Amino acid sequence: MKAMLWSAMDRRSVVCWLAIWLSAMLTYDYYSRIEDPFMDARMTLHHEIVSGTAPYQYRYRILIPTAAEGLARVFQRAPMVSYRPIVPPLAYSKRAFVLAYGTLNFAALAFLFWSVGELVAQLFSSELSWLAVALSAILVSFTFRNHYYHPWSFWEGALYGVGLLLIHQRRLWLFAGLSLVGLTNRETSVFLILILFATAFPDYRSREMRFAIGTFAAWVAGFFLLHSFVGYRPSTFFLETALAGNRENAWFALLLNGLMVGIVSPLILRGMATGPRLIRRAALVLPLYFALLLVIGYWWEIRYWITAIPIVVPALIAAALQTRHPASVPADDERADVARTRSSAARHDSANR
Repeated sequence: MKAMLWSAMDRRSVVCWLAIWLSAMLTYDYYSRIEDPFMDARMTLHHEIVSGTAPYQYRYRILIPTAAEGLARVFQRAPMVSYRPIVPPLAYSKRAFVLAYGTLNFAALAFLFWSVGELVAQLFSSELSWLAVALSAILVSFTFRNHYYHPWSFWEGALYGVGLLLIHQRRLWLFAGLSLVGLTNRETSVFLILILFATAFPDYRSREMRFAIGTFAAWVAGFFLLHSFVGYRPSTFFLETALAGNRENAWFALLLNGLMVGIVSPLILRGMATGPRLIRRAALVLPLYFALLLVIGYWWEIRYWITAIPIVVPALIAAALQTRHPASVPADDERADVARTRSSAARHDSANR
């Protein structure tokens, strides 16, 4: 009986356990390396976002700052925090602020690692989900540099991981809701909807394509509503700023990106070309994503790769399997999709008879 219970836990819980463990370590590591040294600047920008006075490039990314604001007010009432002095203009102490963001960072990392592990388990095998979680944690840890307040990056990675999982499972209503939530986190969440377009193409009459069109229309409407609700404020970051900064730090950016993914880029590209259909189609969106970042962000802030981890890690695993055991990678799961559709139609016709 114990062996059966342990086996069941292996199948259902150990990957989650691993994701929680790694998330806890990285949450503290991120606090000590990024958050603590720049705490005053972080608290200032946080207050500007929640009070509606932040610059244009930050003011619409309200999801995590708003959630952190609520959590911090709750934590301030806890006995272990309530005696700590309030830090004006905030309504709570520094400890409450740290606990709020620590909780959100931990949750984001746990969702990211779990979703990548679960996606690999469903695309390949459950034995490889451990590897997927570990690779994701290693890649995330390398991004802990050259920024001080970008809490949406962890959550965008988590939203992309869960979003890909929902696309694979064809849970499109949940995907649509997730995409709209992502809008309030970071505007690059639109690329998640483009992934759904890519997976549905070229079947313009499919359910996936209809959902992609409807979700995109809702996202665009939500984009303008969000801007109208929050209000406009002049930007302090321009195209010229990004281009000049990237030119001046081109070698530094090349070094960091080369260490992050450049050394294994042949494997990543091979996995994107030969892996499961979902990964192949999702990879088509990455050039657009990084082309946009070239002109709106600094490329030595390699936190941008967190969003691509749910695509990069399965691609790496697909390439490794292709190298060792070519038959272990689904050559073309489009045929499997067609077979499932035909089987479902046959069952439906049989039931109608």
